[in-house]
Amino acid sequence: MKTNKKIFLITASLALLLFTFDSCKKDIIDQPSPLGPSSIAIILDLNANPNVIVAGRLDRQTVEITATLTRFDGAPISDRTVLFEVVNKDGRREDLGYLEGELSMQTVATDAGGTARTHYYGPLKKEIRTNTDLYIRATVAWEGSQFIQDMIQLYIIRDSN
Repeated sequence: MKTNKKIFLITASLALLLFTFDSCKKDIIDQPSPLGPSSIAIILDLNANPNVIVAGRLDRQTVEITATLTRFDGAPISDRTVLFEVVNKDGRREDLGYLEGELSMQTVATDAGGTARTHYYGPLKKEIRTNTDLYIRATVAWEGSQFIQDMIQLYIIRDSN
């Protein structure tokens, strides 16, 4: 009985040892440079000015939306297409106000300074029942299926008059 137990332990130990040798084989991996280049170190900064507007009876207030695309070191990235969309908090397109051209989504290329600009035109008082918030989302397609995205919140106050 002790002999069978010894043979089992030796066999199990050898199998484990062989498995360990095979799994320890690895390829040499180059250490990435901390200075780049890297597609991950791209920054999309989205701003809205102003970010609070009033839904009036007769006029639509305007918000300037600015997306700036830079490398990690601050160098601007030009000639990239930015997709701007009006969305709700869940990320679904919202039909409340519009971007330039009366669109719920618009594409704009970044200039030499890495900036793409558009305008959002807020709703009229009759188009909303209460104060509400919505978001402008900016998306830039990158390498392969990668993309860079940012959202900024706008708060819309319904005029009480």
